[in-house]
This record gives sequence, structure tokens and C-alpha cells, in this order.
Amino acid sequence: MSENIAIIIDTNSNYSDVWAPCFGRLEQFAKGIKKYIFTDTTSGIIEIPDNIIPIIYDNSESYRNQFLSCIKQIEEEYIIYTSEDYILFDDVDLKEIQNICHVLRDNEYSFCKFIKGPEKVKHFKDNLFVIDENDRNFFAQQASVWNTRDFERVFETSPHQTRMQHEPGGSAVCRQLGLKGMQHYGGNKKRGVHHHDSTIYPCIATAVVKGLWNISEYPTEMAEVFREFNIDVFERGHR
Repeated sequence: MSENIAIIIDTNSNYSDVWAPCFGRLEQFAKGIKKYIFTDTTSGIIEIPDNIIPIIYDNSESYRNQFLSCIKQIEEEYIIYTSEDYILFDDVDLKEIQNICHVLRDNEYSFCKFIKGPEKVKHFKDNLFVIDENDRNFFAQQASVWNTRDFERVFETSPHQTRMQHEPGGSAVCRQLGLKGMQHYGGNKKRGVHHHDSTIYPCIATAVVKGLWNISEYPTEMAEVFREFNIDVFERGHR
């Protein structure tokens, strides 16, 4: 895998009960790629594995400033953005993600979403689609590959301080910066109302919704996670 690509896991110790399946599945299905975790502490319910590099932020800062303090320390040209509850259930197609990075670089695009959502798109080639920059869902903090410095610019430019403000406001910031984005869709089945499974980053998107385990959209996958990592579903609760 190219040394110019790294996975980042955006998390907080409040979700450290989700770290075990997150880390375990990354080790199983995303071998050969550098990994960072953005977190408030290395102390949680489980220890952070040695192969995941912790970058610590100040919990008293706003979410925007927390994230900026971390991403500024990433030197790789591209990041695969995830959070702790994007739990993998099959192998990541690292070769295809590398190919996508070449397309982004050659065509001056900033990102490619791995998960098809409700965005308005136009076919580019193969399994790649250009997202309409005027679509309200143009920007999203979901499993995606990003040019690292462009993702940093979105946070740097954004006036929003909380994640709940930043994500819906991110599309306007991207338009202000003139960023262009893509979506990868390989024909996988639809999950729930708004999104499809990913063929290149097969993950539960997301395993925790409003603080509860997301069994309704991923009954089989979540049952496997609970068994594999000996999780008591009733401690967090489920929907």
C-alpha cells in the first residue's frame, strides 16, 4: 500500500466501548495501511493497539479545533476518514482505493465517498461518479478518501465549532473553496432509507446511532460483532 495513504479514526473515549470491534476489524480487514486515532486520551475500556498511532486533542476545545490540531500532524497526502463506529465486515480493497487516489490527483478532485447516498451524481467512469457540488449532501463525514490538506482546509475555513454544525454546514464551505468530489458505487444493496453498502470499504455505517447499537439496519453484521467481541448489547442499548 502506498505510504501516502493512511486511515484516521475520529473518536472520543466516551465511545471506547466501540474501540475493540473497530480496532479488531481494522487489524483483520485493513492490513498493510498506516493508521492513526484522533482521541482525547489513550485510556479507555481497552488499550489502543501498537499499530495505531494516537494523536491526542484537548477535550476542552471545540470539535473543530480538536480535529484541526490532529489533522495538522498528518503528513500523508491522502487519508481514509472513519470514526470508531464504521466497523468493517470484509476486506478493504486497498488497490482500488489507490487507483481512486490517482484519479483524484489527476483530475483535481478532493475526495471520494465510499458509500452511495442520496446525492445527485453524474457518471465519470467505471464505478466513479461526480457529485453535484450544489447538492445539500455534497459534504459528509463518512467513510471516504480525502486529500489531507483539502480536508484540513474545510475545517480551517468552517465557522462551525461543533460536529453537529460542521457536517451539515460543510457543503457550503466546500463550495466556497471550490472543491470537487466523487462517489464510488459498485452496485451493492441498499441499507435502510438513504445509503448502500460499499464494495471497497465494506463497513457498518454506522454501528452506533444516537448512542445506541444499530441493529435495525445491520442485524446479521451486528450479531457477529457482539459474538466476536463479547459485547453485552444491553449495556449501551440498541435500536
